[in-house]
Amino acid sequence: MSRAQTLVQPVREQRLLQLGLGTRKLYHVLCQPLKQLGLDIGRDAMFNVLRLARLLVQPRRAHHKTTDSHLRFRRHPKLLKPGDQQVTINTSEQVRVADITYLPTAEKFVYLS
Repeated sequence: MSRAQTLVQPVREQRLLQLGLGTRKLYHVLCQPLKQLGLDIGRDAMFNVLRLARLLVQPRRAHHKTTDSHLRFRRHPKLLKPGDQQVTINTSEQVRVADITYLPTAEKFVYLS
């Protein structure tokens, strides 16, 4: 059995138990069992073997896209920007500001406006 095959089998077994376990944590989990099998492999070599076997876990996006610049609706001009057409604020509640944000939930995320 080749070195790569010896490594891939314990990785598949561990991934059945923990689907999203990344390679760095997987290395620490399997370090001692692999040494007992006579396979002394480093973390970077493990990355290379798992990449060739297509066993790397795809990283999740760290942020959510909340702005869509390609709107099909008419956009209102920014009237408070500096320049000749700037609106002068004289009274309270003359200008309104809107914003949206997202709230993470158990399943996905929802928008709050």
